[in-house]
Amino acid sequence: MLKKIDHIAIIVKDADEALKTYSGMFGFEVEEELEGPGGEFKAVMVKVGDIRVEFLQPMTDEGSFARFLKERGGGLHHVSFATNNINQDLKTLKEQNRRLINEEPMALPNGDKIAFVHPGAAENVLIELVQRARSYPQMPNIKLA
Repeated sequence: MLKKIDHIAIIVKDADEALKTYSGMFGFEVEEELEGPGGEFKAVMVKVGDIRVEFLQPMTDEGSFARFLKERGGGLHHVSFATNNINQDLKTLKEQNRRLINEEPMALPNGDKIAFVHPGAAENVLIELVQRARSYPQMPNIKLA
């Protein structure tokens, strides 16, 4: 079941510069920094209040983030929804014949699980489902239709 919007992801040329911009305008602070598989990208999760934004900086000229940056100059990449049961959500979406990029969740090094719903299934928006290894207490349940 979906819990909340986990974060908004933005592809940027320089995550440090993006942090300076968002920090200066709105007071965002770094929550977490990660490196993508094989050093393909740098991810910087920033937060202010309950709002989380992930800056994704390609570190190579290869991969989907680098291609996105080259073709679009950066910008909004995906919206991420937190769930407490990613496997059930994927099963429900498959039963609805929704187009998925990942039919099974991918495990991240920190224990989180993620999967993506194709933009064609979601009004041209790339959706990420994330089941965090840590829990979100006192969040209402939102059942997928």
